[in-house]
Amino acid sequence: MHKQFAQEQTLIDISKAIQRDLQGIADVYREAGYGAPVHHDDTLIVAKAAGRIIGVVRLCTEEDVVVLRGMQIQKAFQRQGIGARLLQACLPYLEHRQAFCLPYVHLIPFYSAVNFEVVSGADLPDFLAQRLASYLDKGQQ
Repeated sequence: MHKQFAQEQTLIDISKAIQRDLQGIADVYREAGYGAPVHHDDTLIVAKAAGRIIGVVRLCTEEDVVVLRGMQIQKAFQRQGIGARLLQACLPYLEHRQAFCLPYVHLIPFYSAVNFEVVSGADLPDFLAQRLASYLDKGQQ
């Protein structure tokens, strides 16, 4: 005989970040090796498990467009749909605005699920075309 234990599901809360979340956001970014700084005017959406930040995405207004940046989920929580929930939570902030992201090639289907479309480098604002070129020069896909 053996006894089966149901795996406890961790409740994940998705919300707009508040000031006291900044240290947890920094911790997630540091763990992921993501070094772009968070600015005071960024919109940050976080995922929390038991009150602890385990995922984050930034919406930055740059040169009059919104740029979705820095989506990171702690390794222990990846592949559980948390990124998709964070992305869905971003949608109200993207409505009626021109928005871009520069995803890794393997993440294009993920972002396409919420109607991001692949555009050519010529269709990007100049600052994003330059950022993309620098990523490609570094061998990032």
